[in-house]
Amino acid sequence: MEKNKIIMLCQVIRRIIDENQLSEAAEAEILEIMEEKKSEDEKICMASVIEKELEKAIKSGQICESYVELYQSVFEKSIRNSEAGNLPSAELSEIIIRKFVLKAEKVYKMNGTRLKCFTGMVQTGLNKMAKDGMLDFVPDSHVYKNYLMCPDREIWYIDNPYTNVETVKIKEWIALHPYDTRSLALGLWFTGDFSLLEIANLKNGDCCNGIFRNCEKAGFVTKALELHPENGSYVFMIINDGKWEKLTAQGLQLKLYHICNRLGIGYKKINRNEMMIYEG
Repeated sequence: MEKNKIIMLCQVIRRIIDENQLSEAAEAEILEIMEEKKSEDEKICMASVIEKELEKAIKSGQICESYVELYQSVFEKSIRNSEAGNLPSAELSEIIIRKFVLKAEKVYKMNGTRLKCFTGMVQTGLNKMAKDGMLDFVPDSHVYKNYLMCPDREIWYIDNPYTNVETVKIKEWIALHPYDTRSLALGLWFTGDFSLLEIANLKNGDCCNGIFRNCEKAGFVTKALELHPENGSYVFMIINDGKWEKLTAQGLQLKLYHICNRLGIGYKKINRNEMMIYEG
């Protein structure tokens, strides 16, 4: 019996249990079996699922014979021996998959064919795991073309474009200018989880979000709020022509350009909808 049929059967049994149609003993026994099955599924890793799907694709002729060796090579190098590929399905998350794909993009940046092999296999594995109910999240349906973009907010997830040394210099400059609102906003960007556009549009009420339990993020927000009137609608505001206005993403890009100039760092543009993946 196919696994998805087993899942459907389990759902039917669960409905019967919820409607109290079984004796207590039978109910307890069935629940125990279902929990054991769930535990087995959670131990399955993405690499093992992809390997089986790859074997099926090769046997069915879905993958052209001339590309079989290429697919197997990419699988061995970037999936079978990867940390993300070997995590139990219950431990996988959207952010882990994003980082996994970003790493592959760096490795295969000069070889689009290998990258397509990689992302195609990852997508197939995620689709299969989602279909069989192994994941605690819903994976994007197009990992290669737009998986790194959050569809509802149009956010692109990126690695920090600046080196560790450059980032330290930028952060030190920001720390030395605590009364510069734009600098504080850029400091928040470098902590990850926000795009420049989101930071510019950040309202006071948004600060109740759990993300601000992070001390570094909260520090930038607190300092920014201290620099403008309490009735200001936005977190990051400046006076323009005698009026308080919120910052713009373009203004933050320009500020970063000037900071880099002063520090002798090569400016690397951050687009308004790009969010750095938080590594902490």
